[in-house]
Order: sequence, then C-alpha cells, then structure tokens
Amino acid sequence: MTLHIASTGVTLLKGLLTTPHGTPGIGDALADEIEHTDPARLLTRYGAIDGPSANALLTGCLSPHGTHPPTQPQLREEIERLLPVIDPANWPSTVSAELDTFSRTPAGRRILSQDDVAVLLATDTAEGLTAALWNAIALAGGELSRVLYLSDPAQIPHAPRGRVLLVRVPDLDARDEQGFARAMRGLGVLGRTLATRIASPRDEPCRFHLSGGYKATVPYLIGLAEGIRSLPGAGPVEAHVLHESTQGDTIRVPLRRIHPSIVDQLIKSFNGRSLYTGRLGSDELEGYAYDTREHRGSTTEWRLTPFGEGLFALFGRPAEGLGA
Repeated sequence: MTLHIASTGVTLLKGLLTTPHGTPGIGDALADEIEHTDPARLLTRYGAIDGPSANALLTGCLSPHGTHPPTQPQLREEIERLLPVIDPANWPSTVSAELDTFSRTPAGRRILSQDDVAVLLATDTAEGLTAALWNAIALAGGELSRVLYLSDPAQIPHAPRGRVLLVRVPDLDARDEQGFARAMRGLGVLGRTLATRIASPRDEPCRFHLSGGYKATVPYLIGLAEGIRSLPGAGPVEAHVLHESTQGDTIRVPLRRIHPSIVDQLIKSFNGRSLYTGRLGSDELEGYAYDTREHRGSTTEWRLTPFGEGLFALFGRPAEGLGA
C-alpha cells in the first residue's frame, strides 16, 4: 500500500468545470453536458455560501461518521445522477495539477489503486471544498462510494484501502500567523492519526504530492512530510513536485529527518505550552520549531513557531491554545 497525501486548489473549477469547451481531451458532447449541468456550482445550489455551510453539506452526504441514511440524500442523489453524465472517471489528467501529479506515480495510472489510500486536503471554503470533491471523485474513477469526507483531521477511519479521503483542514488558507499555527496543528493531528490508523511502519511508503492546491501550502506539507519521516519506526516518506513544464516523472524534493530524541527534548521543555522561559538543551530546531521571543536580562523566552506546534501535535502532545 502507498499512502498518498496532496493539497487541493481550485484550478479544476476555473478550468474544466467552468470553461469545458476547448479543454484538451474533452469532446464537444461532454463539454456541452458539463456546461449544462454546471457541477462547479453544485454545493452553491444547495445553499453553500461559505466554508461552514459547504462542510455541513458534505458531512451529511459523504461522511463515514454521519447518520444513516445520510442527512443530505438529495445532494448525494444529485451527484450520483451527474456522474454518468459528466464522466469524471475519463477526464484527462491535465485538467488539474492534482490529477496530473497522481498520473505520474510509479504505477503510471491516475485512478487510485484498490490497495492504496489517498488523502486530499481542502481549505475550509465553499469553492475549495467543491474543487476537492470533484478531484476526489475523478481520482476514485467516478465511484462515489470510494470517497469519504472528513470534517476534522482526527476522524480518519481505520484501514480505508482503496478510498479517497477528502479532509477539511481549517485555516489551510491561513490569513495570519495564528491561522498558520492552527493549520499546522491540524496537519500534525492528521499525520499522527494516519500513522496510527493506516500506514504500517517501515514497509508501507507515504508519498506527498506538492503540485496541487495553493502554493503557499507547500511549506506546510514539507513540514508535515519531514515530521512523519521523523516518527519512530516510520516507513519511506517521499515528496514530489510537478511544474507545468515538467516532462515525464515528477521531481523528488529532499526531506530531512529530525531525530526523535530532539523532539522529545523540545516537548519536555515546553511541556504543552507555546512559550518557554529557560535554557534549551539543544539548538538544532531553533528558527524552525521555536524562536526567540524576547530577552529579559540573562533569561531568554522561547516561542513555538507554527512548525513547532505541528510537531507537538504530530508527536502526540499538542500545545495549548491551538485548537482548530
């Protein structure tokens, strides 16, 4: 099994789903159907005006933890009706960076294998969740039953092989440093949950796809990838990027491994707090996981950075005041 993790953006909405005519690989008949049914505004037609309302719709439609039958049966029926009409299983991979990067994995196929798991990270906006939904369905080969929606990074179900998990990450499109911290904490929780519920240490690889989504989220995912690679007993972790001009295989991004003892020392020093006053035994993570807040005479006050907060959540000790 390979665990795939990717951020999703809105290019699919701005390209294929809004102006399908002229898209390479899309014939005129299919383009007419897409234009007529307007799947880019699907959630908007059901009342999604922002992230919370879109989240409520998808929770009631696709959540594995929702009620049975789903609280949004009409939305689910509408999606199922649209699938044979707009045929996302056969959309060309080039319609979005997310699908394109998956098509260049060693397996050489875009549709997710029944042995693998894909985690698509979405921003908490109506537009972002809509784009992530259609990317997920296309990646699942048009099979809605293979797509699960998770409103919280901690909701990952056990061993969902063959599934595409669409995960909402609050503040992934952070507008300030506090939002950046919440997003990294959410990603840390996600990484810890994935490591304990899906990936078997040492023998099952984790592959990060950095080409889709907002470019500002790339550092977030690299931080998460390095954190997962640093977990005791972690299997192979790789990160790959794809530029518009890239030919053939994706480009592998170097990842460092942080020794767990250094993270343990950090966790003991901060002891669940965002601020720490005193001496630190090591400066290897200075400027990355923590930085100087101010000096008070001979005493130094240290502050966790968003990456430090993510490490705390990933290693199981979230810092205070960082709830999503």
